[in-house]
Amino acid sequence: MNLVSTQSLSLPRDGYMSSARDIMGNWSYVMVFAVVLLLWFSSTIYTVFFHPLSSVPGPWLARFSEAWRSHKYFRGTWHQDVVLLHRKYGEVVRIAPNELSIVDEAGLKALYGHGQKVVKSKWYDTWTVPNMSMSFFAVRDIKTHRHLRSRVSSGYSMTAIQSMEPLIQDVSNSMWQKMGEFADRNAPVRMDEWANYFAFDVVGSLALGGPIGFIEKGKDVDGIIRSIHDGFWLMANMGNMPFQMVWFNNRIAQWALRSFGGERLQAFSRFVDWLEVRVDERYRNGLGFKRRDMLQLFIDAKDMAGQPVTKGDVMMEGVNILGAGADTTTIGILATLGSLLLHPEAIVRLQAEIDEAYCSLGLEKTGRDIEFLESSKLPFLSAVIKESTRLHPSIQYQLPRVVGPGGLQLDDVAVPEGTICGISPASMNRSLEIFGPDADEWKPERWIATDANHEEKIKYWNSHLTTFGMGSRSCVGKNLATVEMHNFIAQFFRRFDASLVDLDRPWQTKTQWFAFQRNFWVRVQRRY
Repeated sequence: MNLVSTQSLSLPRDGYMSSARDIMGNWSYVMVFAVVLLLWFSSTIYTVFFHPLSSVPGPWLARFSEAWRSHKYFRGTWHQDVVLLHRKYGEVVRIAPNELSIVDEAGLKALYGHGQKVVKSKWYDTWTVPNMSMSFFAVRDIKTHRHLRSRVSSGYSMTAIQSMEPLIQDVSNSMWQKMGEFADRNAPVRMDEWANYFAFDVVGSLALGGPIGFIEKGKDVDGIIRSIHDGFWLMANMGNMPFQMVWFNNRIAQWALRSFGGERLQAFSRFVDWLEVRVDERYRNGLGFKRRDMLQLFIDAKDMAGQPVTKGDVMMEGVNILGAGADTTTIGILATLGSLLLHPEAIVRLQAEIDEAYCSLGLEKTGRDIEFLESSKLPFLSAVIKESTRLHPSIQYQLPRVVGPGGLQLDDVAVPEGTICGISPASMNRSLEIFGPDADEWKPERWIATDANHEEKIKYWNSHLTTFGMGSRSCVGKNLATVEMHNFIAQFFRRFDASLVDLDRPWQTKTQWFAFQRNFWVRVQRRY
């Protein structure tokens, strides 16, 4: 008889223990997953049905996730999405679990009016740049913002900008020479690029001691413009990501972004390096006594303790004017050009007004070009610019604020403390309730008063126009953009006739914080 050893029938004790550990380990993963799932489900149920904002209308996904808003931002169609959103859901719309988009008169004053007890949201934190001081755009503390803005506001005043018009005109003359060369060759002009070259050379002349060279070379020198655009896209979109500052405020993350983040993530650091070279050059050469431009104003400013500002402070102001001042102007110029080119009859009227001004001012004899003090008095020109930028403001994302103690009452919605609320200039400027049933139509005549009643309407519209923001945190570069747009449009149509290359698809708009027009092709012909 063959006997089986009892030893051969026994399993090793270690085998039992290993199997038990595997089972318990897998069970632990299951438990963790189940707990996470339960927490997510509970949170979703709460935000959808029991959250203080649960009764506010909006897209279904936005009730429990920020994915809806972030997807629209990344897609680049927010300039359309936000307008349609309010047409569908009303003046107060939920676009994320704790965020509202608003098109409301009371909300506009409550969020952006002077003296209101609201603060900027954490979205602005991503607009801080490593190794630089805090920007007045990004700073959330009201007192600090007031100081940072006041120390440079004199340089952005209308008086200061007009005193620097000769510098702007030098850049304009270079622009008209290039446009004339295109006209002589009957070659199409990609105006979105050339308007950008013009605007960046202007701010370079005002803030960095001279034009950067975009117009002269006819290209994006050293990829500076691309670097700024990519950097701003990154900051604007990462501002809505959870724990967004982890990506900016630690060395490991910064190294990873530089090493593996690709072209878009590395571009802005190259721009900062380039800017530092220009600022260092001014510090070394000390040209302040020769050239009282905006860069020298930044260098001569004082901090809150009355001490000279640091190089980091000066660098940050350079980022402000280069990054924001140029694109704001570019988009406004293109919005105005595009609107006119789609309405040739308006060009005829505008050119008649401009020609009459040149004649009556004697500019034909002197050879001098029209200046802002004169161009700003041309009613149709001013109306065309205001109407075009109303329909296509440069910034179209929400400008988020956090509701303070006591909450906020908007229409029939009681908004609790801590809620993020924002208004997009794109939706506010097209409000049917404010601008009427023709709010989507380009009608520059709406800004030219015909009687006392019309004049009152214009005052009302102006008080709700958000093209350059509103209140104490409105765009500090408004005066610069206004001067550039008036003189550019007046001088351009004095010299040239123009037409769109493709009437069916004249340009494309993509919103990446700024609402950029792309592939804006025109042909120009000399008038004289």
